[in-house]
Amino acid sequence: MSAEGYQYRALHDYKKEREEDIDLHIGDILIVNKGTLVALGFNEGEEAKPEEIGWLNGYNEATGERGDFPGTYVEYIGRKKISPPTPKPRPPRPLPVAPSPAKGEMDSDQQAFTLPDLTEQFSPPDIAPPLLIKILEAIEKKGLECATLYRSQGSSCIAELRQVLECELSTADFESVDVQTLSDALKRYLLDLPNPVIPLSVSSEMISIAQDLQNSEEYAHLLKKLIRSPNIPHQYWLTLQYLLKHFFRLCQISSKNLLNARSVAEIFSPLLFKFQILR
Repeated sequence: MSAEGYQYRALHDYKKEREEDIDLHIGDILIVNKGTLVALGFNEGEEAKPEEIGWLNGYNEATGERGDFPGTYVEYIGRKKISPPTPKPRPPRPLPVAPSPAKGEMDSDQQAFTLPDLTEQFSPPDIAPPLLIKILEAIEKKGLECATLYRSQGSSCIAELRQVLECELSTADFESVDVQTLSDALKRYLLDLPNPVIPLSVSSEMISIAQDLQNSEEYAHLLKKLIRSPNIPHQYWLTLQYLLKHFFRLCQISSKNLLNARSVAEIFSPLLFKFQILR
């Protein structure tokens, strides 16, 4: 089974700064999975502007390394069929400016938000993180039927996202926040969690089960048993369950918001698993 990806060529040498990075040498060819960009809100055609995307996660065909590299150091070549991705955390980072005679300042919109782990955000009998509940309630009240929900490129400024993600929950009121900012905030919330909603300890086994089983009921039963493992904090299962209910509501009115199960999976799977590209 193959997935769609994009090819990029390195324009500058880049020396990895973190363990999750990969080195670049001029002329190296990089492969990026399409699903990762879709989840971040980038539309068809915007893959050709890597400097506007920010940090990309991909595979270096020249070195065999897989990891993060700055979009400012590469140029877009075209499309390529690739193997499905394997989940791995990918925390956001400030983007370096490409080498040039006059370096500009780094975009403040690349700033990551500091979010606590799900186990620190809530405890049963609460059913989900309070901030997540408020964001989804506002989206469902104001924009569930929006035809561009979750699919337009994130254009919210850092101040707008901070208004949502760093609000005082006891007095938070999202009535004045537009649907685009709320949807961007939800994606940013999932992206900036220190650990993915679907933990790495079970994600590989989940993918293996999906490939081996054809019976949907048996598959659902095994997945529920897997993620409810005593080794995984209950907050992860509760958060996933709350998100799945939201996804179900989206699909119920797909005739209006144009979101079916497949498109929802393409948008949110990379954020729930935090995918890394596999050759």
